[in-house]
Amino acid sequence: MADVVLKAVEKVFGSERVVKSIDLSVNQGEFFSLLGPSGCGKTTTLRMIAGLETPTSGDLLIRGERMNDVPINRRPTNLVFQKLALFPHLDVFDNIAFGLKLKGLPRPEIARRVDDMLDVVSLAGFERRRVTELSGGQQQRVAIARALVNAPAVLLLDEPLGALDLKLQLRLQRELKRIQRSTGTTFIYVTHNQAEALTLSDRLAVMNEGRVEQIGSPADMYLHSATSFVASFIGRTNLIAGEATFAGGEARVTDGALSVVLDDADAPADNGRTVLSLRPERIVIAPKTPMANGIDATVAEVEFLGATVLYRMRIADGRILFVQALADTPPLAEGTAVRLGWGKDAAVSIRSTTVAEDVE
Repeated sequence: MADVVLKAVEKVFGSERVVKSIDLSVNQGEFFSLLGPSGCGKTTTLRMIAGLETPTSGDLLIRGERMNDVPINRRPTNLVFQKLALFPHLDVFDNIAFGLKLKGLPRPEIARRVDDMLDVVSLAGFERRRVTELSGGQQQRVAIARALVNAPAVLLLDEPLGALDLKLQLRLQRELKRIQRSTGTTFIYVTHNQAEALTLSDRLAVMNEGRVEQIGSPADMYLHSATSFVASFIGRTNLIAGEATFAGGEARVTDGALSVVLDDADAPADNGRTVLSLRPERIVIAPKTPMANGIDATVAEVEFLGATVLYRMRIADGRILFVQALADTPPLAEGTAVRLGWGKDAAVSIRSTTVAEDVE
């Protein structure tokens, strides 16, 4: 059962189409993310679901009811912003209870629901602290509790972790997922952070220039990107654009110095121009046994990332291939000549392209 459905939803500001005929469905109890670069339309889409913006055309449904013109206070949603807007003069309990008091619920009911929510967000015992006495992560959990205590059908989160340091972001990612699972509430999460979206989401939609490029699970997005934009936006990849040919029962894509043999499952259906995505971690430096694909290269740049090393390898025609290897040995020096190899199943054919179809 879908909690949120968008049917051909568009949003126009003046002469600019910010959101372009979006179709998507968010399932009940799902952690769903809208991912994309700044200006792609993801926040505008979230604001339309919340009721802060009205669709120019199309239909927006929440639990089967059309919500296009329903005001924000009559929608079964709550919204958590990056700027939390907590009340500094109130303690944790009263911040969480604020919406319940506005509804006029009895005090015992308010106390029970706030206490339950404090347990959910792991803040039991903090109820009488002022929010100014809390850490950034604790304040974030208060904001989430304040939104969830009203039992919304859908919780909307607009880059809520963006202002926090990296270590705290990682910890709160785990907390957010735990809270979502324990409450069973549908979460729709907006972010430009690829790692965050992949970590948190059951499914996600990648947006670009007002359009949805692809919807799917994190694994599908990474391993089977539908467009060149998705492949290059979700993680780092090598995009190879060339001519596909079939000979001797073998599919091959040729692009300058690169000639890539493909697994049958990933081969394009017909001869002609195609685009491949070859992830850096699928390329082996100095393979010990011959591989289906190989090319000579020179180390152009080395980027030490801790557990891994990212190499920029220059091939014969001057182009760069990204190669990622475990940092279990000292990194190769710049200028080192190496042989690179990868299997038939490493490069994946991008079967359709939308906005980002031209690859250099």
